[in-house]
Amino acid sequence: MTVDWSRLGHAYGRATDTPGHLVALEFGDVEAREAALDHLDMAVLHQGFPETATAPAVRAVTALLAEKRAHPDAVESLLEFLGDAAMSVTHLADDRDFAKILPDLADAVAQAYPVVLPLLAASPPDRALFRAENLVAIARLQSLADRQEELAALVLEWSERGAGPQAEWMHCLGQLGVDLRDRLSDPNPAVRLRAALAHEDDPHARELILAALAEPPPPGVHQFALVGAAIRVAADFDEIATAACQAASRDSWAGFDDSWGALVRFAFPKPYATHRPLTEPQRALVRALVTNDQLWDPTNGSCQLIFKQAGLPPSRSACRRLTE
Repeated sequence: MTVDWSRLGHAYGRATDTPGHLVALEFGDVEAREAALDHLDMAVLHQGFPETATAPAVRAVTALLAEKRAHPDAVESLLEFLGDAAMSVTHLADDRDFAKILPDLADAVAQAYPVVLPLLAASPPDRALFRAENLVAIARLQSLADRQEELAALVLEWSERGAGPQAEWMHCLGQLGVDLRDRLSDPNPAVRLRAALAHEDDPHARELILAALAEPPPPGVHQFALVGAAIRVAADFDEIATAACQAASRDSWAGFDDSWGALVRFAFPKPYATHRPLTEPQRALVRALVTNDQLWDPTNGSCQLIFKQAGLPPSRSACRRLTE
């Protein structure tokens, strides 16, 4: 099928340069291949947002892998590109701005599944987890629901070989719907938490999630995953206030979106106003934010936006006064 790239776009304009980069993935030298991979990552799927050129590029990449024409040095990066494309379909499913693009992209990514599956089955042990993570992202597409059981069996086989951290393998299995409740008592804290995150409705899992929020997460578990789960299982902010304050006091500014920022949004369903005094849990959270030096760079608009949405003053000194 011939693609008229001049009628397609990527993040920086018309996609007339995309076919040249795709050719470089097969025939280019090291510099050309690196430029091609950067093009896929930064232009064709810029920060996870697809364009009209994304689905045709996914099909072209799939063909390169299926026909073993991709340079061996590029294979892992191409698998990651396919996994990222799959995640964009999943994450943007309810975004109206992408409603016209996503069906074709979902179809293109689904076609990559049978091509990528053998790459996991025959993977070197040191690449198996990386390949599995990207294949799982693809298999989570709605059209591939009936393939998840076979993939779960393969992922479980790899996990039992000890090829990589067990917590990451548990994450893959949880995403495929495997029952991990027998791992809620695992001696490895990261494995326990991964199992808990896969079964948030289980009472034991709920206890593990809420208890873990107060401490830095163990390797293999991300802070934003714990925060999101804690918010979903908590009855209200008051229930997690003590742990939330500890998390907010140590988190970096980068957590404005899905970590400390999510906790602030949860604590302030209605913005603070002078006629609506702070509750004690809200006051404690603001106090924790004030102690965190990383959140008070006046040039950081993302942090400032979180404070503004909560009705809090953007000044550290002003927030401190609110807690007195």
